[in-house]
Amino acid sequence: MVYLDNAVYRSDIETAIGHVIGFENFYQKKVVIFGATGLIGSLITDCLIYANMVRNAGIVIYAVSRSIEQLKKRFGSEQTKYLNFMEADVTQIELEMKADYIIHVASYGHPSAFQEKPVEVLLSNVVGTQRVLALAKMNEGCRVLYVSSGEVQEQVDHLTVRACYPIGKKAAETLCISWLTEYGVEVVLARSCHTFGANITKNDNRAAAQFLSSAAKGIHIQMYSAGEQLRSFAYVADCVSGLLTVLAAGEAGAVYGISSGECCTLRAFAEQCAVVGNCRVEIHTPTTAQQTEMSPIRKQLVDNSALIKLGWQPAFSIDEGIRRSIKIIREMGEL
Repeated sequence: MVYLDNAVYRSDIETAIGHVIGFENFYQKKVVIFGATGLIGSLITDCLIYANMVRNAGIVIYAVSRSIEQLKKRFGSEQTKYLNFMEADVTQIELEMKADYIIHVASYGHPSAFQEKPVEVLLSNVVGTQRVLALAKMNEGCRVLYVSSGEVQEQVDHLTVRACYPIGKKAAETLCISWLTEYGVEVVLARSCHTFGANITKNDNRAAAQFLSSAAKGIHIQMYSAGEQLRSFAYVADCVSGLLTVLAAGEAGAVYGISSGECCTLRAFAEQCAVVGNCRVEIHTPTTAQQTEMSPIRKQLVDNSALIKLGWQPAFSIDEGIRRSIKIIREMGEL
């Protein structure tokens, strides 16, 4: 689904690029994006494509995914001298290629994967990050952005399957700092908060994705908890402008929280989606499997003060992001 065909989405891309501090640093450079078909990775890729289309930026983009068909479906079947598709699993890559910037956002971020593929979830962060850093080391001056998660800030029981995600992210952060210290690989760390947008993938069963999907269809939103968990949220266009700011202007080895600065409970987020979708929220008792997938963290707030110090500012409120997401989903016919 070529989202750049949608006027609202293109407006989001223009706004995101305009909010990146140091976006010109990517001009005439080679950028590799691992996880290019996911929620965050696909919008990053679209920002770079759009810059080539509108700004004549000359960015050579390597969009990497486990499926070449998913790449073609997401960005269109035609490759150009500025857009290259690469089919690869980040945990198995053995690449020798030129790169000025590498973005590692390849990860299983949806809760169902934490139960069905906990090994792959863990390895995509630990082994995948090792492979990415080794590739960067082969390219002098290459900068790496590792996209972590706000979940690493919390104390979790590592002897649970659900811990595969935050523990994997935490280990990958340590690995990044180790490569910086021992081998001098320039790496910046970004901890994203709960990110939402229209370009959700079909297998994304995160709460925010399900709320948006239901609201866009105009069907009642099903919640399997009281929704009292407090979370930082960011519209995906803000998340991406923050991430690209960190990559372009962040300090090597530093950690940057990526959030809009707004927070609300999951129930409040669902209620806002319901208002836009003209539906209602229905509360149910979760099954045992659903309880296992849930994060045990009651309050997860991501501090964006370090990002703000770089000169970055968010462009969208939670409510505006919800409205734009539902509008894009409906217009794109992704129901």
